[in-house]
This record gives sequence, structure tokens and C-alpha cells, in this order.
Amino acid sequence: MEDYLQLLEESLEKKVKVLNRISEFNLKQRDIFNNDGETPDFEKFDSYIEEKGRLIDELNSLDEGFEALYDRVAETLKADKEKNASRIKKLQNLIREVTDKSVILQSQEAENKKLMDAYFKNARDEIGKNRNSLNAAYSYFEAQRNANGSESLFFDSKK
Repeated sequence: MEDYLQLLEESLEKKVKVLNRISEFNLKQRDIFNNDGETPDFEKFDSYIEEKGRLIDELNSLDEGFEALYDRVAETLKADKEKNASRIKKLQNLIREVTDKSVILQSQEAENKKLMDAYFKNARDEIGKNRNSLNAAYSYFEAQRNANGSESLFFDSKK
């Protein structure tokens, strides 16, 4: 039983480490879009997404392993609560830490989404402005081209 509890504890500690790594990548992604008007480095952004994907896969694997192991020892653990009280308390603290970090990650993801949405909205607005400028310039060019064929309406009589 002691070995199983140790494995549960190690699994939760690994989850905390993986969640910390995901949080680091979230902060790096935030920095990419929070760069004072510079064009974001989308290659870095994509590499962060790929790394986060691998970490999420690892997290899912740890979850599955934890659940399978917990299912195996749950009855024994509940039956002998007093004997394992300190271990159970440590596991509960680790679970609380995992939950807290998960909430922080959700908050970071929401913040990153807002930053990305704002960047792309500004980019679309800028494209719209450029399109309007281009249309105005084209209209002016067309007006000038059509005006070249007509005679001048004013005659300078001073000589």
C-alpha cells in the first residue's frame, strides 16, 4: 500500500511540474502579443503551441495513470484512513495545488485569447484603412486620367 501511495504522490508532483511548464509557455505566448506594436513572432508562437500540446498529452497520461492507480487502492485507502492520514492529507494538498494551477492556466489562456483577438482586430482595421486609402488613390487617378482629355475652362488673358 505504501508503494501505491508513493506512486500517487509522485504522479501529482509530476502534474504540478507539467502545469508549471504550461504556465511558462502561456507567459511566453502573452509576451509575443504584448510587445508594444511589433509584429508578433508567429513561428515562436506555433512552437509554444506545439510544446504545450506535448505537455497536455503528458498531463492526460498522468491523469489516466493516477485515476487507474487510485481506483485500485481507493477502497483500501478509505478503509484505513487513520493509518494513512498524513499521506492522504499530502495527496489532498497536492490535488488542491493541481486544481489551483489549472484555474491559473485557464485565466492565462483567456488573457492570451483576448490579446490575440485584439491584435487581429487591429490588423483587420489596418487592412481596411489601407484598402480605403488605395481606393481613394485609385479614384483620384481615374479622375485625373479622365480630366486630361478635356480642355481647360480657364484662359489666362494677361500677357
